[in-house]
Amino acid sequence: MTRLLAIETSGSVCSVAVSVDGALISTVEILQANVHDEMLSKCVHDVVRNAQLTMEDIDVVAVSAGPGSFTGLRIGVSFAKGLCFTGKPRLLAVPTLTALMHAGTEVARIGRSTSITAVVASHRDLIYVASSPVEDATHLAPVELLPLEEIRGRISDSTIVVGPAASQLIPSPVSGLTRLSARFVAFSAWKLLDAGAPFNDALTFVPDYQQEFKQQTENIDQRTATS
Repeated sequence: MTRLLAIETSGSVCSVAVSVDGALISTVEILQANVHDEMLSKCVHDVVRNAQLTMEDIDVVAVSAGPGSFTGLRIGVSFAKGLCFTGKPRLLAVPTLTALMHAGTEVARIGRSTSITAVVASHRDLIYVASSPVEDATHLAPVELLPLEEIRGRISDSTIVVGPAASQLIPSPVSGLTRLSARFVAFSAWKLLDAGAPFNDALTFVPDYQQEFKQQTENIDQRTATS
């Protein structure tokens, strides 16, 4: 029996779930911005207790690893790393857009879509986007940061669009797939583990801050060019 704790703080939702051998047992979600730092510890305590477990029972901590809010990612990943510091439980980083694509797979099959596009808003009218064939086992697709119009040009009638930015791209997205959730992280974690994904080092893992990292790189390049 494998017991998994999933954490989602990469956006406005503070969400935690417990899943045992692929079955969702307990979940807590707070749909309020800027409460991650204050509420995450309590959410973890409550969700584990509601599952009639203790943290000593947890084998895997799966955390939404970005891209997303810099602050949200820092809080969630730091908390997850702290739980896994001694090597038990093990840490599994789940890319945020990968979790969304796994969540949309069954709906995509029902609608006979052939591809899934996951989108999360950044800022300055830019969107984090990743796309994958519906039948891809991992949905570990490259993430791009693109303007809305460029993403619209890639969406066809055979594409299902999921994620918090979906309503900016299509008129009627599936409502249950337009926000982030630890349930999605848990579901995706099991898919990744089944596909043989490795665990992450709790000491060295860094979330996908992406845009902030690119900005820092650009600043370094500019300083080098002028020196």
